[in-house]
Amino acid sequence: MKFDLHIHTKYSLDGKEEPYKIAKFLKKAGYGGMAITDHDTIKGTDISIDDFIVIPGEEIKTDGGHILAIGIKEEIKNRIAVDAIDEIHDKGGIAIIAHPFRFSKPKVEKIDAVEVINGRNFPTQNKKARQYALRRRLPMTAGSDAHFIWECGRAYTLIDAESTDDAIEAILKGETKVGSTLRFYHPVKSQIYSFADFVRRGFKRV
Repeated sequence: MKFDLHIHTKYSLDGKEEPYKIAKFLKKAGYGGMAITDHDTIKGTDISIDDFIVIPGEEIKTDGGHILAIGIKEEIKNRIAVDAIDEIHDKGGIAIIAHPFRFSKPKVEKIDAVEVINGRNFPTQNKKARQYALRRRLPMTAGSDAHFIWECGRAYTLIDAESTDDAIEAILKGETKVGSTLRFYHPVKSQIYSFADFVRRGFKRV
């Protein structure tokens, strides 16, 4: 079953869409679930749709890079990577390095998985992420990093799961496969849209 494990909604400063609208869009596209990973909040995760798994999550900016906390039941407050990862585990989730090699090399040790395909990354960045995961023998995930509806589902993780707990367990065991429908122009298009939105919101950074 396909999951998009990196989705932003209107609850992110740079997100645009209603969570329910994204869920309907992905379900229609044949997806079985998604992880909502808004910046520093889980406000948009309390939705449900028949035969579709919504995994609560959050994207956290830490001193060791961006981390996806998925499967959490409360927002994560720590911004020191090692402490944030402990808090994620304490709150029932797992910690995934988000879009490594986009801004800098990963600076975290005690991580659960690596996002090896990010829909906004360039191919060389995703290749480095995969190599990093292989070197460290870490489970792999993929997600679109969508902020606009047309980005949703561009990268996916294949998981055999019927619940959030099933998905979390499968990731931890490395029982995932990753894929995408990305084209060479997609990261460029995403950057153009993101910059235009950055200007519209008065140059406020996320």
